Amino acid sequence: MAVVASILTLALGCDKRVENDIKQTSLAGKPRAVLLLFGDRADPRVLPLATVADGRITPIALDAEGWRNFDRLYFAVGAPFALYRDGKAIGNGVVRRGMWVGRDALYTLPGCRALRPLAAVTVDTSVSSAVMLELISTSDPLAAAPARAATTAADADSARAVTARVAQHEGLTSKARDELELVVSAVQTGATPHPTLVGSYLERGSGVTGKPRHVFAISDYSDASHGYVQSFVHVPADTVREFRRFIDHVDLTGDGVDEIVLEGWRNGGDSYLIFMQYQDGHWREVARGANNWCADPR
Repeated sequence: MAVVASILTLALGCDKRVENDIKQTSLAGKPRAVLLLFGDRADPRVLPLATVADGRITPIALDAEGWRNFDRLYFAVGAPFALYRDGKAIGNGVVRRGMWVGRDALYTLPGCRALRPLAAVTVDTSVSSAVMLELISTSDPLAAAPARAATTAADADSARAVTARVAQHEGLTSKARDELELVVSAVQTGATPHPTLVGSYLERGSGVTGKPRHVFAISDYSDASHGYVQSFVHVPADTVREFRRFIDHVDLTGDGVDEIVLEGWRNGGDSYLIFMQYQDGHWREVARGANNWCADPR
């Protein structure tokens, strides 16, 4: 999992930043925080991503003092949080240790004054049997998800077919697609009465040099077309090659339609999370998490 790999390379450190004023996220009233739980199931961590208030997802921007306030508010020992998978609540966790205990930090970065905090947590044993975890979490429980029909093997077949069609349109021939890794999902987001189809083609393995081939597509059913049409497509640009990976979906804003959470990264580094919302027949990016563990102003 690329996001976990990037998170666990903290030892790379960060350069000293120039002090500038930054617009601070308001923590007044303790808004609901959106978190990512990740890492080894025996010793996972949670990372703050954004806040949600009045139907809006807002990335968190704080200085060194602000992050310490966040740690005191959200990462106190025993603080609970809710865990989600596939749009549904699957369990809970509690903070075992916050970012700062006295002067000791859970991790350090050379030359950085404003660290983005992590918390060490304990999760329910029923949450997952996987060795490595990657789950969307919130500081306060979300409203219960409505009942939705389960997806089927036929939906997954449709995801493969529509992703291949989009990739062909974007210049990936059948021969090229056979050389790439195909990953598909069919998920019930509530965007339409039909499942949302997610698929991507990407180079196999790691350490690829040059310009790795990649197509990421989301498709939804269109009554006008009587079939699935692309509702979001990402292809790396020639200048700055960025990639996308589907993580999960959950209704963070309470409007009845799930947000989709993606991981984005650049070839060679810079991983971040992206929040997508369904608007007028298309999935659009509405918020993006930070891509640097050091929050010192640049």
